[in-house]
Amino acid sequence: MAEPTSEQTLSTRETFRVDPELCIACDACCQEFPEVFVMGDDEKAHEIEDHDSTLYSARTVVDTCPTSAIGYSGELPPAEDLAQLDEVDGWEIEWARWRGVEEDTRERDRRYGRDLSVEEFADHVRVRLQLPTRVPAVRDRFRYGLPEGMPAYGSHVYTVAGSLLITAWVTDPKMRALTHTSSSFPGQFTTTMDIERGLVGFKQRSDAHGLVEIVLFRDERTMEEWSWESHFITDACTACSICERVCPTNAITGGEERYQIDPELCINCSVCGVYCPFDAIDDSREVLVGKIKPKKVPKALVHEELCTGCEFCTHVCPFDALVMRPLVDDGALHHPQTSTVAEVIPKNCTSCKLCEQVCIKDAIEVPRPHQFADIGMSFMSYLTDDR
Repeated sequence: MAEPTSEQTLSTRETFRVDPELCIACDACCQEFPEVFVMGDDEKAHEIEDHDSTLYSARTVVDTCPTSAIGYSGELPPAEDLAQLDEVDGWEIEWARWRGVEEDTRERDRRYGRDLSVEEFADHVRVRLQLPTRVPAVRDRFRYGLPEGMPAYGSHVYTVAGSLLITAWVTDPKMRALTHTSSSFPGQFTTTMDIERGLVGFKQRSDAHGLVEIVLFRDERTMEEWSWESHFITDACTACSICERVCPTNAITGGEERYQIDPELCINCSVCGVYCPFDAIDDSREVLVGKIKPKKVPKALVHEELCTGCEFCTHVCPFDALVMRPLVDDGALHHPQTSTVAEVIPKNCTSCKLCEQVCIKDAIEVPRPHQFADIGMSFMSYLTDDR
């Protein structure tokens, strides 16, 4: 019998299809399966004509969609078989220890999208939704040695007919398979809240710890002038840790997948973005902070004729990049009030601009284009904190 031609094989292959009525343009399918789906001009995902449906598990593709908009012409295989994983020796003992432990009700609420807070302001409304951070203590978590920390969820924020909707879903394949083993661990959820009429738009971002923040605006000017409290690390982060090492206020922490900036500690100095090699950091206005090659990062400069030797810059510098040295008066400079001036140690300077900001005599300058967007209370707290 003759082998089927490639055209015959293609014509009998199973296919995927996107229901435009259910698609919310979250882009999850296009990002995960670019050979199968593409985002159209109508802001809906579409299946690519003559796509090869055998490139991925059909179950994995269908389960990726948080609103069940992806259909499959054939029979779906079962969810990922956790039994294909290796069992952990002695898992029964750990499972038995956890069976009697009362479930964390807050984490359970988060799996259903219920950990929600709303703050009203004169010109905007602020909504915060905390996604799950812990995997529930279901049996197979212990059986196959799956982590206790919850992998990152995918999320999408949108408005429909006077309602704000937040859809979130489990993205990790093994964790998604785990959701099929428990009635209290859904693979996805949609949280809906009514919103007032007259809102002009919204902005949102989701951090590495599963916090989804949404700001709904009551007027155009507030939306145009809006800035967040801090810089923000996007999902382009590779967890290389460079930003953490150069941050002057220890505002950056992270783990294996993505780092996070604490808004209470960030002073919007942009030094993290200057050093980030992956263009993964936006400033408080959601503008990407451009990186500078390490050897070209400008260092602080001291204008000796303006320095009064107060030593404040040496105390505030977190990298020991400033010292005081005796002034050598060659007749060109006149310092009636001091016998010492600040001096920069270039190899220690990260260009964070703390010294520039605290010098009331404008005697120190860091010549790079990235400026503080808004010093705010976090900077004053940094200066007054007992360090």
